[in-house]
Amino acid sequence: MKQHPAWLAAGLLVFVVLACNLGKNANTNTSNSGSNTNSSTEPDSGSGTFIKEIHMAKDDGGRPGDPTSTFEPGDRTVHCVTTLKEAKSGTNMKFSWWIVDADGTKNQKIKDIDYTTRALENVVHGHLTLPQDWPQGKYKVQVYINGDLDKTAFYSVQ
Repeated sequence: MKQHPAWLAAGLLVFVVLACNLGKNANTNTSNSGSNTNSSTEPDSGSGTFIKEIHMAKDDGGRPGDPTSTFEPGDRTVHCVTTLKEAKSGTNMKFSWWIVDADGTKNQKIKDIDYTTRALENVVHGHLTLPQDWPQGKYKVQVYINGDLDKTAFYSVQ
């Protein structure tokens, strides 16, 4: 029996179409395991559209120091470091600092800090300094990009 090349081509085309459709249905969820220093089991809320990486850091003379998700009450200045996927001048950022559960207070905003990026700036850090020791407990920083929640970093004071 002679095989016709048109039937062979049609069969290959059907195979390619089916393979492409199955590839579209693959799970595209990714995890930041290893790069996320959040100590909380709460979900990382936000779209993650603009921020490539986020972490908390200890203060090192007014600059972010070692990454951590655990601070001591006497660590008066706490940094939230974000790496943007794209360095774009004029990106509006807001760092929204919250008490999750600390010293009897729950779900209370501490402060919002606004910032606008400059040209070629893709690493941005927001920091918050308290005049007294931090109360022990859980905290979070929500980072908004152009008005939309993009990532949340969690940390604790022990």
